[in-house]
Amino acid sequence: MKIEASPALLQKIRAYAEPFESIRPAVFALFPGNTQTLFPFEPESDRGLGVLLLAAALHRPGGEALTARILADLYRAFGTDIFKLNRIPFEKVRETVQATFAAEAALILDEAEQARIPGILRSVCDFFYRVGPLGPWLESAPDWETRAGELCNEIYWMGLRSLTRSKARLFFWLLTRIPDFETHLPAMAHHARGFVWPVSDAHLRFWIDIVKPARTAGARSPEERLSAFAAFGKELFPEAPWRLYLPLDSYLRRDRAGSFTCRTAQDGCRPCPLSALCPAAGQFIPGEGS
Repeated sequence: MKIEASPALLQKIRAYAEPFESIRPAVFALFPGNTQTLFPFEPESDRGLGVLLLAAALHRPGGEALTARILADLYRAFGTDIFKLNRIPFEKVRETVQATFAAEAALILDEAEQARIPGILRSVCDFFYRVGPLGPWLESAPDWETRAGELCNEIYWMGLRSLTRSKARLFFWLLTRIPDFETHLPAMAHHARGFVWPVSDAHLRFWIDIVKPARTAGARSPEERLSAFAAFGKELFPEAPWRLYLPLDSYLRRDRAGSFTCRTAQDGCRPCPLSALCPAAGQFIPGEGS
């Protein structure tokens, strides 16, 4: 699988990606200087990195707001002991998570998934205990693929048998959303430039709808998809290939308000550089879209 696009389309995709640079997942609103500040530490601190790993471990597509709410309630209940949930009775953690769902009817999650949350969180805290501060662990890595494998092997429900290691990859992408990532964390940025970023179903929709390959069947194993989109990201953004993940993951993905995440980022379909190629644009721009 190889993703090929004309120079003109590449430029349109770069323009489409631009508004996403200022968008950060909901958990970042809990850090200092943001709209819902709760944590007294910065995201690049060891505790901040710990919060991002907890968020990645709970990730599910479209569930960023739910993850942020769970972590906020846990912090209100336990303070910095949120990083020691493995030492807090399981029942207390479970009750706190259940209270989050009980307080907000809009937070809907499959019962089996909800039941796994305390175990996932406690497993992440076991990992904190084993590796110590995450900053040195990340910066001293031979490469981030090695670290992604360690996360999958050691944290419950992180992707032990996954061919794509999506949750682990998401954690590393969350690091790139730290303000001024490249200048504040140059050692991490060095590893990030050679890393392979997550690929979601929305990436494949984008490839089919926007890039419009001549052939879409076959030759698309999980490993091939990861490799193809990694190469595409480097072609578009050689110094920061992680910039491609969010724009593609947001493509025609419904948000909690029922709109498309990409449409919200572009402030509507009409300003979007890709509206003439998008099959959904015709719903909002009469006569446009395919």
